Amino acid sequence: MARERRRKDISGQMLQRLTEANVARLGLISIQERIPADFTRWEYEFEVEGRQGHLACFSPTEYGGVPHGLDGDIANAFIDLFIEQGSPENGAVATTASQVLLRAGLHNNGHYHRVLTESLRRLKQATYTMSHAWRDHEHQRWTSGTFSYILDYEVTSPERDTVTEGAVLSVTLARQIVKSIRSKYVKPLDYVFLTSLERPLTRALYRLLDAKRYDPQDLTQRVVSYQVNLLEWAAECKIVDLRTDKIRRTLEGAHEELKARGYLHDVVYEGRGKKQTLTYVFGSPEKALESLETPMVVALVERRVARPVARKLVESLGEGHVAARLKKFDALKASGYKMRNPSALLVDVIKDAEGKYPDPPGMVSPEQEVEQQQTKVRRQTQVLQEVEESEAQREAAFRALSLEDQAEKALRTLQVLLKGRLETSQYARLRTAIADGRTDGTVLVKEATRAVFEGRAEELLDQLRSLTVEGS
Repeated sequence: MARERRRKDISGQMLQRLTEANVARLGLISIQERIPADFTRWEYEFEVEGRQGHLACFSPTEYGGVPHGLDGDIANAFIDLFIEQGSPENGAVATTASQVLLRAGLHNNGHYHRVLTESLRRLKQATYTMSHAWRDHEHQRWTSGTFSYILDYEVTSPERDTVTEGAVLSVTLARQIVKSIRSKYVKPLDYVFLTSLERPLTRALYRLLDAKRYDPQDLTQRVVSYQVNLLEWAAECKIVDLRTDKIRRTLEGAHEELKARGYLHDVVYEGRGKKQTLTYVFGSPEKALESLETPMVVALVERRVARPVARKLVESLGEGHVAARLKKFDALKASGYKMRNPSALLVDVIKDAEGKYPDPPGMVSPEQEVEQQQTKVRRQTQVLQEVEESEAQREAAFRALSLEDQAEKALRTLQVLLKGRLETSQYARLRTAIADGRTDGTVLVKEATRAVFEGRAEELLDQLRSLTVEGS
């Protein structure tokens, strides 16, 4: 089912919003959209300021295993709503099912009502245990403890403990999350970009990666790249199958989408086996707007022309000129033209004002296309003039006849067009009307011809029958 692409937040404003930094950095929810029913536990260790940090999660099988997939979108929506509602000390979020789904960028329908019901249960039942892993921003230290993402919740709905349309929710977030948000340990999160991403896995990876861009001790500092051991990264992403080839396949779709959208400039794998590393090179904020580029800029970028160069060419020379030269370049390439550096040649072909590159055999140049179009228009105009002149001559010749001869000729044409649809007496009355000058034979034949070819014969027959009523 297609996701709802929302370019604005719930208030209609295009804003960069905030999220709690520990939740974002630790990746409490598996990025995988689907997990085996027996994936009920995960744990991993990491280094924090020279000490070993530890984080683990357990969730019973009856609740669908550990939180995963769309649970991340739902959990993120609750944090966003909590911050928007002023981050109350009791940690409570008062909302509706519709608001949660809308904030998560999901459709408000029966399928996602069931998703929300299951997510609430999982986020309540899953238990997280941490050691030297949670940042206490107020006291500038790392802490340990145990918590559930959602401390408790209530659903006011026609069906017991089940979210339906119009359901009212009261959700209390974990004490640690509440305390962290109230002490301003939060990082920016671009909701416009987040909710425009297609797959839950891509959104989950984006949230985790974006958190890794910030120094956990100083959220004002950002990095331009992030390198991590592939197996360690799989553990942080809570990927089930830890074979290196499976890890790469799991991440591949999300990597491609984030690169296509400009958030990632590159993804580089190095080494082999357990020592394999993964380096993320982040793109610039402007690159994330790639999807807003004009089709012609995108076409040039796809042919490896640098984006700033592509923009400048289109802006300075115009889309029409660039499109024509791009067609010429493609024709040159198809003809076997030798190209040591295709992208550089393409730029030169577009800029060329001296005619350095001859048109390949069979190619129609823009100038020739214009000439061909003009010739076609001239021919059509000439044919139309000839038809009109011929018609005028026929009409003049018809009107030069006596009314009696006009009536005879018009009647023969009508009988061919209408065949036996009128009675003999009705044809006779039409002939008399034309011969007496009461009906214009030329006009009548034209209208009959047009009506027959336009499929309006019955409408015409009704009109003719009214003309042939006895005594008219």
